Amino acid sequence: MAPSVGSSSLGIFTKSPVILTSKGVQRIHEFLLQDQSAKLLPLERVCNCLKKRIDKKQQRTVKYNEERQKAHWGNVQRCGSVWTCPVCAKQITEKRRDELKTGLETWKNVHSGGVLLLTLTFSHSANESLKSLLQRQKHAYKRFYENTRVVNLMKSIFVEHKIKGLEVTYGKNGWHPHHHVLLLTKYQVHGFEAYRDELTRIWIQCCVKSGLNAPSMQHGLDIRDGTYAEQYVSKWGLEHELTKGHVKKGRNGGYTPFDLLQYSMLDATMNERTAASLWQEFGIATKGARQLSWSRGLKKLLLIEEKTDEELAEETDNNAITLRLVDCFTFSLLCTYQLRHEFLRCIERDWENGCFGNGEADQLLIRLLEYEIQRLHSAA
Repeated sequence: MAPSVGSSSLGIFTKSPVILTSKGVQRIHEFLLQDQSAKLLPLERVCNCLKKRIDKKQQRTVKYNEERQKAHWGNVQRCGSVWTCPVCAKQITEKRRDELKTGLETWKNVHSGGVLLLTLTFSHSANESLKSLLQRQKHAYKRFYENTRVVNLMKSIFVEHKIKGLEVTYGKNGWHPHHHVLLLTKYQVHGFEAYRDELTRIWIQCCVKSGLNAPSMQHGLDIRDGTYAEQYVSKWGLEHELTKGHVKKGRNGGYTPFDLLQYSMLDATMNERTAASLWQEFGIATKGARQLSWSRGLKKLLLIEEKTDEELAEETDNNAITLRLVDCFTFSLLCTYQLRHEFLRCIERDWENGCFGNGEADQLLIRLLEYEIQRLHSAA
C-alpha cells in the first residue's frame, strides 16, 4: 500500500528533512517527530514533553551523560508516552528490551526454563476503528486464556508465566492490532506444534464471540520455539525501528504508527484518509494501554526492578553533568525553528572537541538570532 504524498516544510535550519524514497521515509530525528505529534495531539502530554519546565523558577539546562556521551535537556517535563512520543518511546523501549533480554536469560540459565512465542491475530477491515478493535481484542484475549481447554493445554506444555506484547500496524485492510506472547515454560518443550490447530480453533471462537471477524486457521494463531522468541526480543521496540531510517514495515506491507507520523509530515493519504488523522486516532485509542504486560510476580522472580514508563524516560538524568543554562527566549527560538536536537548535537561536538563555549552551539545561536532579527525587520 503506497501512500500518496503532498509537500511539506520542516523548518528553516533543520538538517533532518523528510525525504520520500522507494523504500519509504528516510530517518527523521525523533525531536521533529515529537513536534509533529504535539501538533496533531494538542491535548496530550506529548505537547509539553522536553519543553515545559519542571521548576519554573529555574532555567532550562543542557546536561551531558558521560557514560552515553549524549547531551539532553534538563529541568524539562517528560511525558513518558511509549505510544505518542518518539523521544520517550525510544528510550523506554530500549530499556524494556533490555529487561526482556535479561529476564529470558535468567529464566533459561537460573531456572532452566524454556520459551515459546505465541502470536494471536484476527481479520479486520479498513472501516473499523482502532478503539473498537482494541476493546474487542481485549475481550477475545481474556476469553481465550480463561477457556478451560486452553488452561489445560498450557499446563500440558508446562507454561508457568507469560509476557504479552501489544503491537499495532496499519495496512490496506485498516488497523491491525495483534499480540505476541512469550510463554515461559518450566522445561524445554518439544512437540508443542501438535496443539496448534486446537488452540487456533478456540482462538477463532473467542474472536467471533467478542465481535471480531474470524481469522483463518492458517493465520489466526502461531506458536514457535525459543529461537523465534529470541529473534522477536532482539528486534523489539522503537530503537530498532529507528536504527535504519525508521522505514520498518509491518507484515503484508503495513506501516508502523511512527511511519504514519512521518508520512503525516508529507500530507500523505492512505485508504482515502490522511496519515495525520490516522495518527490522531492511534494516539487517542492507545492512551492508557500497556505495550508490555508481565505475569504477576514474574519481574520479582527474575530480579527485575519494577519501573514505570515515566521513570524510565527520566533515567537519562542519572550520571549527567550540567553544561549550560538556556534562557526562555533562546529556547523558544530553538522550538520555533525546530532546532532543539541540532543544538544538543552541537553541544556534544563542542564538548568532545574541547571548544565548549566557543564552538558550533554558539555559532548556531548567533545565526538563529540574526535570522530572527532580520525576520522582525522584514515584518515591520
